[in-house]
Amino acid sequence: MRVSVDPTAHDPADPAEFVASGTIADDICLDEDAGLAYITTHRENTIDRVPLAPGGSGTRQIVAGDPFDDQLAGPSSAAWGRRPGDYGQTACVTYDGGLVAPPPGGIVQPPKLPRAELPAAGATPAPKGQDADRALK
Repeated sequence: MRVSVDPTAHDPADPAEFVASGTIADDICLDEDAGLAYITTHRENTIDRVPLAPGGSGTRQIVAGDPFDDQLAGPSSAAWGRRPGDYGQTACVTYDGGLVAPPPGGIVQPPKLPRAELPAAGATPAPKGQDADRALK
């Protein structure tokens, strides 16, 4: 869902609009310039991207974590990096290592906070099996 907010009163300015469904979201990292949201899916072990267009036209696109990679176990919170050029491109993502939803085999990984290079608007995610090498630094 998305809702316009009055910049002075900080109250909703319009009714909420449906954007997308089909995932168990934990946190969002907005790229307002590109009109996209990057969503951490803690229990699904992925980072998804959806357009912010209203009306539910936004289809979930997995940009990291499919197929499963233990480097991406338990993505929770996300925020854009603070370096110049990071906004819309490089995020810091916390991972709990699969503590809440253990990875296949049940071995929980140590928690981590890597920088994730996210695909630019309009870019196609890496082929399956290459996302973790591309995404995590």
